[in-house]
Amino acid sequence: MSKRKLLVFIFTIIIILLNLLAFFRWDYTNIKDEMRYKTDLWTNKVWVEFYPPLADASSPMEFPVTNAPKFDSYDQLETYVKKIAISGLLVSNWVERMNLTNLYYGCNLFSILILIILIIRRKKIL
Repeated sequence: MSKRKLLVFIFTIIIILLNLLAFFRWDYTNIKDEMRYKTDLWTNKVWVEFYPPLADASSPMEFPVTNAPKFDSYDQLETYVKKIAISGLLVSNWVERMNLTNLYYGCNLFSILILIILIIRRKKIL
């Protein structure tokens, strides 16, 4: 097996593993009427996902849940978010989640780009 074929094989495996890792990122644990709880397995944090009342939204809103009981209504969640938003905890959890997501996208795109370059150079187009 040549060196170039081995590199193509390795980068293909890396891409497959990265996509499997992303596929199993979320664990949906508790689904209530309008609230859906999910755990981010990369950061081990619980998030609540919901559609706000009287809002025309195509995607749900998400907030991290730290040291709080499960919410039964939108009003309880709103009180909780007001309380933790001032502390900065809400932002730090969002930043941590976005940094890991951006790292995943960067690694995945880099691996795909290297794989494409290796395949094109193998065909001697470049």
